Amino acid sequence: MEQRLLHAFLKYIPDGVYFKDCDSRFVLISRSLALRFGLNDPAEAIGKTDFDMFSPEHARQAFADEQEILRTGQPVLEKEEKETWPEGKETWVLTTKLPLMDDDGIVIGTMGISRDITDRKRVERELQEYRVQLEELVAKRTTELLRANDLLEKDIAARKVAEQDLALKAQELARSNAALENLSLTDDLTGLYNRKGFLALAEHRVKLAHRIGEPFSIAFVDLDGLKRINDTFGHQEGNRALVDVSNILRDSFRQSDILARLGGDEFALFVAEADENEISRRIQQRLDAHHAAPDRRYQLSVSIGIVSGSPTMDSDVETLLALADKLMYQQKRNKRLSPEAAGGGK
Repeated sequence: MEQRLLHAFLKYIPDGVYFKDCDSRFVLISRSLALRFGLNDPAEAIGKTDFDMFSPEHARQAFADEQEILRTGQPVLEKEEKETWPEGKETWVLTTKLPLMDDDGIVIGTMGISRDITDRKRVERELQEYRVQLEELVAKRTTELLRANDLLEKDIAARKVAEQDLALKAQELARSNAALENLSLTDDLTGLYNRKGFLALAEHRVKLAHRIGEPFSIAFVDLDGLKRINDTFGHQEGNRALVDVSNILRDSFRQSDILARLGGDEFALFVAEADENEISRRIQQRLDAHHAAPDRRYQLSVSIGIVSGSPTMDSDVETLLALADKLMYQQKRNKRLSPEAAGGGK
């Protein structure tokens, strides 16, 4: 049973999981990590090291970290690592590395799990660039406004013209600010809010709900089988599936509710005055209507985790979203373990 559970864990977990010996050679890796390495079979990684997979710069750093764990027995927790690959590509992961011990407590190797955060780092970089652009724009507009005010003091006769010019500049600044803010808060593919936008808006709504005593729910929605869709029909069809799910969620809820694509195949919802059963029912109804349309080459399925909030529950959005994420993964695991489940993971 332990072997079967380990096999299932390594086969379906989307994060990269690996076990290494004291020489930092791979002895076991997850299927997702094998795919990242460009391997057809996880067994192909056995006996290899990071020097066979990454650039020497990244491999040396990873080796040093693991040797320090072997020496001290102290883990490395949630370290952001930049991975450099032989072909020059760069990716980012959130890595936890632990000492691997035998029954006598002797360190016999290391184990680790890494989650790809490349998209998150890209968004952070883009947000920083947008912030710099916004600051430059504000500084430029401020200078122009000060110059215009100086002209007004010197030439009263031209006050009306100068006031009109200031109004036009203020409108332009407002449009520019709105455009920059919209770029930083929305997902390019689906038009829903992104993670940053969801956290900002949902946090405000949660605080408001606590003040006025309004019930609400936070839901974490995951599109099942996106990898299978991409592998079978291509990534363009995979993007279409993500857009279809976004439209299904839009049709299921009100404009006052907050909908977001967190990244990849993950979505988040803030829904006011609706419990778990109501939210699931609305989504399933829209899914059924979607499947009833002609020329559908596959059916969409989602896994959902829902946490109901209340005026007495003083929790922030990040905490509620994490709880909903756990419930979603529990539902996804139940699907995979059920007799009706038909292959395919995320």
